[in-house]
Amino acid sequence: MKTERIIIVAGPRRGKSTLAAQLSGDKFEPQPRPRVPIFCGDPLSTVKEPLPDVTYLPEGLPFSGDDGAAQWVADNWFSMPGPWICEGHVMARALRRWIGTCPPLQTEMRKGKTGYEVVPTKHQFPADRIIVLDRPGFGMPSKGQDAMHRGVMTVWRDIAHWFEPITEYL
Repeated sequence: MKTERIIIVAGPRRGKSTLAAQLSGDKFEPQPRPRVPIFCGDPLSTVKEPLPDVTYLPEGLPFSGDDGAAQWVADNWFSMPGPWICEGHVMARALRRWIGTCPPLQTEMRKGKTGYEVVPTKHQFPADRIIVLDRPGFGMPSKGQDAMHRGVMTVWRDIAHWFEPITEYL
C-alpha cells in the first residue's frame, strides 16, 4: 500500500472509521508499518468518537452547495498524492462532484436501466480503490442515521458505474 488511495463510502455507523484504521496500519502488527493518513469527511465538532491521528473536515463548511463539504473534499483531498484513506458519509457526494470537474478521457453509449446513458470507458480515477459499506449499522443507529445511509447509497447508485473497475463492496 505504498501509494494507494482509498475512499470508503457509507452512511453513519457502518464501520467506515474502523475499516480505515485497520487499512491504515496497526502499530501492534508483528512488523509495524507507517500509518497511512486518514481523512474523515466530518468536522471534529460533529464526531462522537474522535480518533487520534485523523484529519477531520474543516469547521464551518456548509453541508451542500458549490462551496460545501463535498466540493471541498473533491478539490483538496482527492487531488493529493497517496497513500491516504478518505472516509465519511460525504464521500459519495464528493465523488459525484469530482465527476463534474474531471470528465472521462473516453465515453461510450450503453443501454442502462433507464435507457441509453453515457458511461466512461477510460479516465483517471480519484483513488485506486473505493470500498462501499452498504450493510446494517453498528450500535443501534438512529432513524436519522439510517435515513442518511439510504441517502448516501442513493447518490452512490447514481454514480457507481463510473467507478466500477475500482469498487469493492463489503
